[in-house]
Amino acid sequence: MRSLEEQLLHASLLCGLKATGLPAYRLQLFFVGNKELRSKSHQSDFQRALETGVDRSRYWVSHEERGSGEYLFTEVGYAQAKEIFGAIRPKYHPVAGKDYHVYIKGRYGALLIELETRGNGKRSSTIAINHERIGSATEACRKIERATNVHLPARGESAVRVLYNFAVDNDFELVWKGTTT
Repeated sequence: MRSLEEQLLHASLLCGLKATGLPAYRLQLFFVGNKELRSKSHQSDFQRALETGVDRSRYWVSHEERGSGEYLFTEVGYAQAKEIFGAIRPKYHPVAGKDYHVYIKGRYGALLIELETRGNGKRSSTIAINHERIGSATEACRKIERATNVHLPARGESAVRVLYNFAVDNDFELVWKGTTT
């Protein structure tokens, strides 16, 4: 498996990033890394690698302002990605945070767990367990813990991120609902 930074370079090409053009939302890059590259890396690991790629390697630059969660390739990043991976036909169009849309579904024991995220707002995710809509990601983590005796560390961490990582760890189906090429 390639380094996280290289996985993000590859994911960037698959998202259609170029040295000029539209930015991609960070979670789109992470999703593509997990789905298309079959990476088991968690969002926080990808985030650290992306920050290193911005600050040290200069492969990406934050779009508009730091904290937007949207990134553009630099000339250096695009050249490095092309050198490593060659010509890659994009599978996705880069999307802004507001246009990010994924659906995740899987079984863990007797539980059917579904997570859908639309956009990047505070209330952008909906969660269902066994077709019952759950009020919050934290509540969903607690329900899963009680039903399965699995610890989901949602304290001090985004509970949606914890659920996403749990889905990646357990080979849930990852479905892109945004724009594709």
